[in-house]
This record gives sequence, C-alpha cells and structure tokens, in this order.
Amino acid sequence: MKDIRIVAGRDIRPDAAVSLALAGYGKDAASQAQGKALFAELERRVRQAVRLKAALAFADDGQGRTGLYAVLTAGTAVSRQAAMYIARKEYSEAVLFSAMADSCLFSFERQLGEAIRSLCRETGCGIAGRHEAGADSGFSLQKRAVQAVEAGRTLGVTLTENHMLQPEKSMVILYELADDPDVFHIEHDCRRCGNASCSLRKEGKQEEYIRCPRGVRISQWLQRQRYMDSFPCGETGRCGKCRVRVAEGMVAVSPEDRELFTPADLAAGWRLACKAVPSEDVQIVIPKGNRGVLAALGQDGDAHEADAGHSYGLAVDIGTTTLALSLVDTTTGRTVHTITAANSQRAFGADVVSRIQAAKGGKGPQLRKAVCHDLQQMFHQMWDTYPQAKERCLKAAVAGNTTMLHLLMGWDCGGLGSWPFYPVSLGGDWYLWKDVFGKSDGFSSQPVALLPSISTYVGADITAGIWACGLMKSEETTLLIDLGTNGEMVLCSEAGLLTTATAAGPALEGGSLQWGTASVSGAICAVTMNGVRPKVRTIAGAPPVGICGTGVIEALAGLIETGLVDATGKLKEPYFRRGFPLATTLDCEQIVMTQKDIREVQLAKSAIRAGIETLLYEGRMTCEDIDRVYVAGGFGYYLQPAKAAAIGLLPPQLVYKTTAAGNTSLAGAAAVLADESVLDDMKKICRHAGEVILANNDFFAVGIHRTHEFLTLRRYI
Repeated sequence: MKDIRIVAGRDIRPDAAVSLALAGYGKDAASQAQGKALFAELERRVRQAVRLKAALAFADDGQGRTGLYAVLTAGTAVSRQAAMYIARKEYSEAVLFSAMADSCLFSFERQLGEAIRSLCRETGCGIAGRHEAGADSGFSLQKRAVQAVEAGRTLGVTLTENHMLQPEKSMVILYELADDPDVFHIEHDCRRCGNASCSLRKEGKQEEYIRCPRGVRISQWLQRQRYMDSFPCGETGRCGKCRVRVAEGMVAVSPEDRELFTPADLAAGWRLACKAVPSEDVQIVIPKGNRGVLAALGQDGDAHEADAGHSYGLAVDIGTTTLALSLVDTTTGRTVHTITAANSQRAFGADVVSRIQAAKGGKGPQLRKAVCHDLQQMFHQMWDTYPQAKERCLKAAVAGNTTMLHLLMGWDCGGLGSWPFYPVSLGGDWYLWKDVFGKSDGFSSQPVALLPSISTYVGADITAGIWACGLMKSEETTLLIDLGTNGEMVLCSEAGLLTTATAAGPALEGGSLQWGTASVSGAICAVTMNGVRPKVRTIAGAPPVGICGTGVIEALAGLIETGLVDATGKLKEPYFRRGFPLATTLDCEQIVMTQKDIREVQLAKSAIRAGIETLLYEGRMTCEDIDRVYVAGGFGYYLQPAKAAAIGLLPPQLVYKTTAAGNTSLAGAAAVLADESVLDDMKKICRHAGEVILANNDFFAVGIHRTHEFLTLRRYI
C-alpha cells in the first residue's frame, strides 16, 4: 500500500495583515481601519469554517525523478460560507472571508514544514526547491498531485474537467528532492513566482497608489501626472502594458479587459488604463513594472574626455522606439559620448502608422512636444556630463525615418498615411535650432541639419546607413538591413540601389514586450541556454532591468534550440501561461519572455525576412549573389547573425556574410557634423535610389506566411 501521510492543522488563525492585503484594502489609515473592523467581525466564523488538512506522498515528479507531493485544503465549508455572502450581496464580507481562509491555508503550509522535515529525515533526503501549480509550474501538476496522494479518498479533494481543485480553497505543491538531508528549501520564493500582481509579493513590489478623478480616462490622467507613458498599441487595448489595479471605487469591465484578464484578475480589480473611465473617484495601484523601463536613460560605448578649445556638435537619431544622442568633437571627428532613451511618442502608438493617425487626429502638437521634451532631457544630461563642451557646441544633425522627422518638425502628416504617400519634405536642409528643438539653454540660432530621406517610408536613417557603410563606393554586392520598428533595407549592386521598408513593429527593440527595454545599463543583451536554465549578460554588467533587442533574439533562439518553443511559436508548459524566466531584478521581480512576446517577435521576424526575400526577388538576385550583409540598428550591443538565423530573421545562407554595423543612422549624422559636404553626398544617394513598395507586392504577401514558422536551422549554423 502507498505510504501517504495525513496531517491536520493545529490552532491556526487568520493573519490580519495578509488577509487585508489579499482582499485589496488600501494602506491608508481609513482603509485599514475599515478592514480591521470587518476582520474582527468575521474571524470567529472563519475559524469555525476552516478545516485544514494535508496529504503527503513520494511519487514520480513528471521528469523521471522522485518528488514529494503535497495537497492542502481548507475544506468545503469555506466555499459554502463565501457563496452565502455573495447570495446576500454582502460582497465585502465575501472577499475578506475568502482572503482570511487563504491566509489560514498559507499559515498551514508553514506549519506543514515540521511534518515534511520529519518525513525527509526518515528517508534520508532534503528539499531542493518548491513548485506550486499556477505560480511557477503548469496546472498539469495538480492532476499528478491528486493522483499521488489519492486526494479524493484521503482529503475529499477532486479535479474538475478543467483541472481545477475542488474545494476551491485547496492548493498543490511539489517539493523537489535533494540528496543532502541538510538542504531544506521549502519556502515560497517570490523571485520565481510568475504571479507578478500578487499583493503579498515581497521585496520591492513598490506599487504606487494614485487617486484618479471620475469621468477622465485613467490612461490620460496617468499621462498628465507622468506616472505612465507606455502605450505601445496606441491605447487600443491590445498590448496590455497599461494594466492597473482598482483598489478603491468601481470601474466597469471593458471587452478588452475580458480578453486580457482572467475572471480572478477582474474580481481583484485589474483593468486596462487605456479603456477605464471611472464613474466615481477611484484609487488605483500601478505595478512598478508598468512605469516602463523603456523610459530610462542609458549610455552606449566608452566615454572620452572633451578637449578644451575644440568645437562640438550633437548627432541625433530619432527612432520610433529609441532615441540616441552623441556628442561629436567636430575638430577631430571623434564621438565623445553617446546616450540613449525611449521615445515617449510611444504613448500614441508603437509604430509609425499609429502615430500618423494620431497626428491626423489633432495630436500632432502633443507628439512634437513629447519628442522635444525627451531630447531636451538628453541635452541636459549631456551638458551635465560635459559642461565644457556646451559653450563650444555649434550645430546639430538629425537622422530618423520620414515620419519621425515630420513629427519633430510639426509638419502635416496627412500625406504619409494614404496613397500616393507624399511627404511635406524629404529633408536634406539646414534649419535653426529653435525651429527644430525649441529654444533652451541659450540655444536658438545654431544650425541643425535634417538628413535627407529617400521616400516616405525609406527615411534619412537608411540614407545615413548607406553612407556610413560605404555602399556607394563598394564594388561588392551588399545588403544593408536596419533592424528597428520599421525594417528598412537596401540592396546595392552594379544595377544601383534598391530600397524597401516593412512594418516590423517594436518587438525587435523591446518596445512591445512585457519586459522590453532600450539598450540601457542593465538590459539583458545576451542569453545562452544550459539545458532549460538561461545564463544572461547585461549591458555594463549591471543588475537586470529588462531585455533589449539582441537579448530578445538570443533568448528566443535558445528556446527554439532547446525545444521549449515549437515550430508554430508555441511556448511549452510549464511556461505557456506565466512565461519563461530569464533573470530577476533587484526588486525580486522576475523578467520573463511570455507567449505574447514570442508572437510579437514572430510577426516582426517574418516581416523582415519576407522583406529581404522580396528585395532580392525584385533585384533578380539570390542569397548566393550577396557578398556582404550589414545589419544596422540601435540595439546597443552587436547582433549575433547565427542567432538571428536560428529564429528565421536572416536567411541562413547569409550568416557568414553578415557584419553588425551598429547604429549607422547616428554614425551618418555624426559624419555630417564633422564634414558638411557629406550632406550633399547623401542627397546624391537619395536621387539614385529606387524603391520597392511592399504594400501591393504579391511576392511579399506570400512570403509573410511562408516565413512565419520557426524552423530548425542547426545545419546552417
């Protein structure tokens, strides 16, 4: 007969602080007083209803090893009592009663540690770790546990058709065994837990409580107060990055909320800020992660001293997701220092189409103000670092795609969003500082060059890249790919220059990912897999804050190689629901790559790959005809071509022909500062470049579908 140990709870009382936190009571004095009064009223009933019991048994852990399974339950009376409160419409009582029962269950688990230690001593083993269904393991764990301890017979605990436990106030734990009896890690680890919204999360959850007035969309209010500025989907409710929790007051549930959140999340008050318009004053909670690591400023590369007596200029690259600024010594042509930041225009949408629509809808001035504010902050940071260069800064040069330059200048974007796609200007001229960035810090009449664009969707950033990579002077057949929100690419051959652009989206720059970040200090920039355990490297070796473009590509390549992501892009259990953990922040928040993240990257890589294949097709060439490939983009750290091929971003035949070129857009702007005649060279490039329009290209449309899946490409790498 199977050795199953039954343990009963002893003298366990509900914990007031835990119960109030689980029930969503605010930390202010009034909320706490209200909650404690109701807690005292319900405590006797909770103690009467709760019947704590657990069953323990050793069994196969699902991976060919032996583990210790535990099923805990508070009994059926708790659910009946909670249902009674709901039937009476006593919702406050129902929520707090349920939370108090949960606190008893958690206390019982700690008490259960005594029985587990005794059992381990008997068998000569230890506990290496703890896994909980729904937290850091898949729900298939519940079925194995119920079978292992014969929970129906021993505890009266069963599974529904959806693998949910009955009674509801039950939980399943798998304890991973260790050979050393002195190893005994049975405690819950918040760093491994996938429930980032847990109100009991320890160490650095750092939630912020904000009062929002009635009748105002919560996202708009948070923007005004500068609490939140990340709305990659343009406030359409698709990305889920603006999630907040309503702590006090009522906010109606939107259709978008129902799509994103579970019923339990909705009951706990989770809402999308972009769709929430409260009918009364409410208090909301902003998770720390939603403040957006993308907003952080960072530096790229080594800093140098600024030489007294030299002249300086500022090179600016305005990306859809990321901004970059370099201080250039125009006397020597050397870049002194570079800093990066997120483009806060992302609040109006993650891609150029969203921003064009926002501008056409009357938000053009707001878009211009947003990017100018970002740049002014970056200017101030640069002058704080190099005050001696400020007085000697004589000019600036700006690169970016055509839409970004239109928004910077406040030009009408109406012609950019509909056929025949005509711009107000393609740049290539000098302007006054005040007309580009606005007056500040004594800067007003200094000249600013806008680098020339090739077309509406092949911008000045690609023109700068063509010049910086020396394509016009090369005798090689060359492919230049600028990996960003807009995937722009150039084929240079004896026949001339052929360009195109595809809407990749911000995933490759981290913009639409749950933990996406710009290339700032602490961004995960490299990932290697040791089995299913990731090893990460961060920019500057700093503590992890998120994941940037190169890290995204390498993480996904590793997941594909290990079989954790299949050809369709599906992330396997137990990571499908909670994401694959990569690292932990200093605040004990787990940086994960989610299933939604993988879909975003999948869409981006197929758009880029199909664009490459279409450009080659229109140029009457194959991968074998290409001598050299330059991959540009503001990733900050260089891309590994083999990893890009592993996810299908690059054709595998091009792996050994590929060189990472860094931010060629910024390099081109710096070149104009060092030698103004370079601007004329770039205008010549624009005049000689042809363009392939992908919007109505049948080969591209087919290619999008053909390149969507992930294929095993080890034979090429």
